[in-house]
Amino acid sequence: MTTPSPAAGRRLYDASYDGDLERVKRILSAGHVDINYRGGWNSRTPVMAAARYGHRDVVEFLVGRGADLSLVDSDGSNALHWASIGDLGTVKLILDLDVVDVNVINNYGYTAAYLARINRHQRVLDLLVSRGAS
Repeated sequence: MTTPSPAAGRRLYDASYDGDLERVKRILSAGHVDINYRGGWNSRTPVMAAARYGHRDVVEFLVGRGADLSLVDSDGSNALHWASIGDLGTVKLILDLDVVDVNVINNYGYTAAYLARINRHQRVLDLLVSRGAS
């Protein structure tokens, strides 16, 4: 078994952050990369970066290839926390997969609903509340 390349992990993170699905596909098809690479800012994974910037297609592809939505960064935030900052489609995708507790609290005591509320993303907040967020 080949050890995953940190350089490939960084490239995957950057492509996910940029929302470049074709580059994500190329990097993963080349192999030797950890899909849950933690070299991003604050130990974010590629799927967290894609979720933060509303790259729903990248999130969906990464999850389909085994990315773990339940992982948290060094602040205790998961992909749902990051998506709730403003992308309704990505939040809906993550909720529909039903792998993350809608009320999970990060290290600062913030839920995804709280982040949607303080960022004034009413539609995201409404969706989260409709799925049981408090």
